[in-house]
Amino acid sequence: MSRAPLGDAEDEARVNDTLAQWATTWSGTSALVGVEHQRVADDRGHFHWLVRLRGDEREVVTVWLALRQRTLHVECEITPAPERNLEEIYRYALVKNADLREVHVALGPESGLYLMTHVPIHEFTVERLDEVMGAVLVYVDELYPTMMASGFAWYRRRARRGG
Repeated sequence: MSRAPLGDAEDEARVNDTLAQWATTWSGTSALVGVEHQRVADDRGHFHWLVRLRGDEREVVTVWLALRQRTLHVECEITPAPERNLEEIYRYALVKNADLREVHVALGPESGLYLMTHVPIHEFTVERLDEVMGAVLVYVDELYPTMMASGFAWYRRRARRGG
């Protein structure tokens, strides 16, 4: 098994350029809300980007990108930690994982449910980014209402846009 090659000093600029090119293709649509870049590395040396997309079930879908040593880590919170029906929600997530493409459901910080993936740095292209962001947007819209309805007594599904 080979590992992804180590990143180099130019990777931050390359990721930034790729995100800018991708954002340009989406700038004329209502799907892209914005892209932000944290220009200072965190305490582990990771650079971060925040991409906000407009969803149907969830008004704003926030995707975090972190440039790591060999990969670009991608994560998006589907829901915070469920308040009830944990077994039912976790079973639903595990069954859905078998059908997901590009991303998977995982427990994230504070037991929230997240979509996550890792893209090898040298495979990070506009096309690959588009596939990952498209998958995140589709799967959040698919998973969010079921997980929220099962996990939170107060949740009421909002009216969908444009329909």
